[in-house]
Amino acid sequence: MKWMHLQLKLLAVFLFFVSCFAAAEDYQVAPAANWVKHHKLLTPEIPRDQIRDGTFYLMLDTQFQVSEQAPQQRFNRTVMQAVNQSGVDYISQLNIDFDPNYQSLTLNSLGIIRDGQYIDKLNSAELQVLQRETDLASRIYNGTLSLNVIIDDMRVMDILDYSYTVSGSNPVYQHFSTKRTLNWSVPIVQQFMRVKWQKPTPLYINFMNGESPVTKTKLDTGFDYQISQHNEPTLSSASEVPHWYSPYKEVYFSEVNNWQEVVNWSLPLYQSAIEVSPAIETIARQIKFQHADLESQIVAALRFSQDEVRYLGLEMGTNSHQPTPASETLALRYGDCKDKTVLLISLLKALGVEAHPALVNTEDRKRTASLPVSPSLFDHVIVTLEHQGKRYWLDPTISYQRGDLENLAQPNYDVALIIKQGETGFTDMFTEPALKRIQVSDNYQIPEGINEPVSFSTQYKYGDFEAISRRSSIAKNSLKSVEDDYREYYQDTYKGLQTAKPMLVESPEDTGQLITNEYYTIDNFWRPEGNDFQNDFYASEIQNSVYKPEQRERNNAPMWFRYPNNIETTIKVTFTDTNWQFDDEQVTVDNPFFHLEKRVTFKDSVLTLYFDYSAKQDHIPADQIDLYLSERKKLNNATHYGIIKYGTNSATTTPADDETNWYSVFILSYLAAIIFFIAAWRFEVRKRPEFEGAQFYPVSNSKFYLYSLFSLGIFINYWSYRNWKFIKQQQNSHMMPIARGIFAPLFFFALFLKLIKHSEQTFNKNKILPTAVAFVIWLMIIVCEIASSLGDYGMWLFLIIPLLWLPIVNYIQNLNQPKDALEYNSKWRARQLLISVFATPLLLYGLIAELYLLPNSTIVTGDKLWSYQVNFLKRQEIMPSDENVEYFYSDAFFDFRDDGNGMTKNTLFSYWKNEQGVIEKDLLYFNEIKEVKADYAKSPLTTSSLTVIDHDGNEMLLFLSNEDDLDRRFVAKVKQRLKESTLATEQNAD
Repeated sequence: MKWMHLQLKLLAVFLFFVSCFAAAEDYQVAPAANWVKHHKLLTPEIPRDQIRDGTFYLMLDTQFQVSEQAPQQRFNRTVMQAVNQSGVDYISQLNIDFDPNYQSLTLNSLGIIRDGQYIDKLNSAELQVLQRETDLASRIYNGTLSLNVIIDDMRVMDILDYSYTVSGSNPVYQHFSTKRTLNWSVPIVQQFMRVKWQKPTPLYINFMNGESPVTKTKLDTGFDYQISQHNEPTLSSASEVPHWYSPYKEVYFSEVNNWQEVVNWSLPLYQSAIEVSPAIETIARQIKFQHADLESQIVAALRFSQDEVRYLGLEMGTNSHQPTPASETLALRYGDCKDKTVLLISLLKALGVEAHPALVNTEDRKRTASLPVSPSLFDHVIVTLEHQGKRYWLDPTISYQRGDLENLAQPNYDVALIIKQGETGFTDMFTEPALKRIQVSDNYQIPEGINEPVSFSTQYKYGDFEAISRRSSIAKNSLKSVEDDYREYYQDTYKGLQTAKPMLVESPEDTGQLITNEYYTIDNFWRPEGNDFQNDFYASEIQNSVYKPEQRERNNAPMWFRYPNNIETTIKVTFTDTNWQFDDEQVTVDNPFFHLEKRVTFKDSVLTLYFDYSAKQDHIPADQIDLYLSERKKLNNATHYGIIKYGTNSATTTPADDETNWYSVFILSYLAAIIFFIAAWRFEVRKRPEFEGAQFYPVSNSKFYLYSLFSLGIFINYWSYRNWKFIKQQQNSHMMPIARGIFAPLFFFALFLKLIKHSEQTFNKNKILPTAVAFVIWLMIIVCEIASSLGDYGMWLFLIIPLLWLPIVNYIQNLNQPKDALEYNSKWRARQLLISVFATPLLLYGLIAELYLLPNSTIVTGDKLWSYQVNFLKRQEIMPSDENVEYFYSDAFFDFRDDGNGMTKNTLFSYWKNEQGVIEKDLLYFNEIKEVKADYAKSPLTTSSLTVIDHDGNEMLLFLSNEDDLDRRFVAKVKQRLKESTLATEQNAD
């Protein structure tokens, strides 16, 4: 067997190099064939407000020639203009794909139009054939090659005009079919679609989501069909739409007109590969020996095809749809969906069970049944069989699936085309799940004392595909990692939660469930509310299922809704204290979207909260969003339950939803403090004594330093103003002390020179410090003032600034002046203490924030984050565990776990806590992103936002601080990474 694997590997390497060396022969440069129709180019005014990627599409032209005598030919011409530098980057490199197994490529034209002049680029552009495996991450090798074209000397406003012809088609298809989207989310000036049909059989043309005129011209044999569109209106879809929804107009051309023809085409492909070889007979005998009943044998055959044959697709040429014979797949122990399907059907046949392939579309799903007939619509195949009057759907590509036949999770792609003689249409796949998707059992043991720890245990029973997903997660990430994630999830609600004993995992073979058991203790379980104490319980899994859409106005687009989805939550709260009382309660929330049953019972000091939720449909119609949100609010209220433990001095109950507006108290307190400070200062000015013989304004070093900090630097300005005022009186000058006080740092050296002159007149020498040193200190003050407002550690520099003033403060303090003046000025007054009390928290907050122990007010680089912060992001799966944070920003006030967003090398991520305190998150890899839109803040008090749109039209929102223009740098970095990712994807060879 090892020798066979070695031979296969050597063969694969040989074929790879053969395809690489043969690639140069698979494309040529030549003019388009005579059958191609050429269209005149129009260059209208650019609609700049609708342009994406800096690219304006002037023409999309696709033409087919199909005949019985010659290979099929497809001609493509694309004309697009680079509106800005982003457009230059986007269109200056092309990739033209073709399959060398049955296609050849001819590059017909390549040029740019600049100022109305055509510049041919066929000779100067760099052309290179690359091996592209775009589905490599899915373990699929399709042998596709790509002609990579790098165009030289591309400039803003240049128009790129290129065309090529691909000759040949996959021989596995016996009938011609193609489709074309006719309206887009970006403006396109001209669109042409043409099929030159030179066969005697009819060609069927169908439209979806609207129609366009089709020009039909008779030929000697067949017809010439043409569609021409100019300035078709743009169309954008909403976010969070179901997979099967598409608002875009499409045209379908097909040689077949009924699904029975597709079945007849598929049947021989699968029948020739299904076989009961001696090796398969041996496996079947082993299964029969180990399992007595037929149901267990069916499951064992499925398990064998899932676990003993790894998923790997070698889909070169006809292998894209032609399955590998079952015996060969068994020998190789790898195969793709069709290979594993054929193997499973063969095993079942050996067991005496009749089964058939079933073609499905995992993206279009239910929409597939309404699409025009085409054999190329399907992207997956599974197995179906009937047993005791019930149909079963089995997917041999699923891993970590468990359960007997009755409890087996059945894949649901809405409809399937069963490949069986006599089948003429689709079969509905929906099967009611045998088990709840999630069952939650929370148990709390509440002691009598407020400060005693609470015992908390929770059990999750995952059924259906949720169990498969969780089982896979544990296998990939380790049980310890999953346990840490679960604990941190609960720590977001209970800060004092700790693990009491390790998590236990069960996996019953009969039900296929995955069961997790967690055990914790909670300190500080109770939340103070006035004189009382409160805690709230939520059916979080249910609340998370009924989510709030990001986009409320949806342009007739439905909203995706998980279905089927059945969740049961039971919360039991056992009280040691027997004085608790609760009323029984029953609530029903029923609507077209979901059904919820809530029951509250209290018996023998045990409060039981029971919630049973089930979804009713897989989408929310656009015109029912308001009703859905109204019903969602009812559900959120019903799935929340608060309890209150009365304090010793409390006589009344505090409502569970009554919250003190601490922010308003904070603002009003500061306003009151400022008013008090001004009033007290004005009162003190009126009664301030005059000190005879005072030449300057003396104050002790300690008060100068501390009060400068607590007043956030204002005292330095005041101290400077008072001394300049003395100097003005002594010199009888026209200077403005108030201006010199306001700009105290700029006048530090000037004040020093005045004091030097005073020292020389009084002591006949400089008793302060050398002039050169004072000049250096002055420069340091200026630098620190600037850096403290611009640098990363401005608050820490702020601590240094008062120290630099101390040499001249000390000189004035030690002059032979009335001691009463020094004592009076150095005394701390009520207003100064009050302002210090209010300023100290801000000062400490700023210092701690700059160490990033608290969220910073600006975007920071990843090296500023502490390891526990990065571990939180990884354990919550907010960012990939194998990457590092490059940029991060959180606009939370105290706890970065409340929200944040950032960037790693390959991803953008965002997270936030919803209304129930549960973390929600978004993650997009750069190769999934189609475009980004930045909305920069209009004032320093607001934040910028970055809207990230993936290739499916889904949107992700990031909020960014605009401090120091770092938001613009962040966006520039994102765009740079996006370009690099696009380039890397297009050049992904070998």
